[in-house]
Amino acid sequence: MNNNDAPQENLQLIRQQLAEATKELNNLKMRRGESLRDFEYRVKERSDKILSLKVAEQVQLHQIEQDARAAEAELLKKNS
Repeated sequence: MNNNDAPQENLQLIRQQLAEATKELNNLKMRRGESLRDFEYRVKERSDKILSLKVAEQVQLHQIEQDARAAEAELLKKNS
């Protein structure tokens, strides 16, 4: 793997984790005898993870865009 592939591979991994975390959140059910407060805590725990992954996804997308702009600038520089 070279450095140019890292952001793309990281993005793929983040999206996989995001899909799994979203599935977990969507499948949460209140347990028998569980208090509403405890259930809310479990939901918040999952949603916080999803928020973190969404931020990480945006960071990777930004990195990919930056790398593409840098590569394009380098190509234009070489061709001129």
